[in-house]
Amino acid sequence: MPAVDDLDPIFLSYRHSDGDVLAARMVWVLRSYGVPVWHDQTHLAPGQFHRRLHEALNSGLSGAVLLLTPDIVHSKIVREQELPALLTLEADPAFTFAIGNVITDAAGVLDYGAPDRLLPQPGWTLQAFDQFPVVDHAGMAKLAGEMAVRRVRRAAPDGELRLDVQTRLPPLGTPKAPLAVRTRAPFPGTSVPPPEVWQDIAPFLGDLPRLVQAAGADRVRVTGGAHLSVAFALGAAVPATSGIAVSVMDLEGQAWGGGSAPAVRLTEEEIVLDNAPGGPAAVYLDLVPAPPNKEFRRYAESHPFSRAVEITVTEREVIPAEAGLALARELRWRIDEIAAGGPVHLFLRAPFPVAVLLGRACNTMRVVLYEWERETATPGYMEMATVSAGRSGSPVISWNSER
Repeated sequence: MPAVDDLDPIFLSYRHSDGDVLAARMVWVLRSYGVPVWHDQTHLAPGQFHRRLHEALNSGLSGAVLLLTPDIVHSKIVREQELPALLTLEADPAFTFAIGNVITDAAGVLDYGAPDRLLPQPGWTLQAFDQFPVVDHAGMAKLAGEMAVRRVRRAAPDGELRLDVQTRLPPLGTPKAPLAVRTRAPFPGTSVPPPEVWQDIAPFLGDLPRLVQAAGADRVRVTGGAHLSVAFALGAAVPATSGIAVSVMDLEGQAWGGGSAPAVRLTEEEIVLDNAPGGPAAVYLDLVPAPPNKEFRRYAESHPFSRAVEITVTEREVIPAEAGLALARELRWRIDEIAAGGPVHLFLRAPFPVAVLLGRACNTMRVVLYEWERETATPGYMEMATVSAGRSGSPVISWNSER
């Protein structure tokens, strides 16, 4: 078996008959926490089931999660093949092994003896490992958080923790990053994150400062790409007031987040609305070198906003990376002026790094984020989530689950 590498995936061991749904949920919570998972339903075509453990072990693993469900007592594969092999790997201190348990006793308390009772191993081996109740999403997030903490414990020897994020593509070909955040891709025929993405990623964003601390880091380097609403929420998880420095790499390999170049020139235009005062303000940021999109104006006119303002780059040119930090600060000041202390509905058309940096800058602001759905029969804006940086817990306050 290959040596254990902290950056390799973890293996998910479970019984299909009553564990498929649990495993499918658990795998996305782990991936949203930046922990890649070797999952047979993802990585193997039908008919290759018998090869799953052999392939996983020979491709390298950093840990494993055993999902304990009642039917696992009938799984000869888990008991006689997977578990002995994983326990052999666990002898390496770098290997992380944990148990997600759904079995409770008559009093409704987690049955810590169930693993050894259902999957007998010499010497009651399994009772020595951490067990997590995974009967709900909070329990799964707690398990994922601990796996992520162990994953990053040696990940930042130079003080910088790398976080690679992708929300648009399937989780195959995940790079070897200490935190490789992967979310569910858009549903077929759509282009925006499904509601489950926000449920999965919200706990991770609340835990991100703890993970940075666990890595012994004081800087985060963000790579990859994501929907702009998720990018903004990621920035809000490590606001400028957190003391954590953040740089964002664009597709050309340029780092955004430092530099002293002045902000690019902006043009601000108020949209005349017939709505009565008292509603929230809406702000559209159009910061890309492409023809303007007039759909925001139509959306604002048909919704109960008290104000609607378009902010665009005066010259439609590519924004230089060294101007990103000043631009985020300027945008935050303008948005705050428009919102006048109230919540703001934010519509982003901007480079990915700008969305992250703006999320960092909008500390204490309550922001409702939107995405442009371009794939449906009637394209239009869709509300995604409400985010507020600088609060305890996750910056994601709520999300739109009725989509």
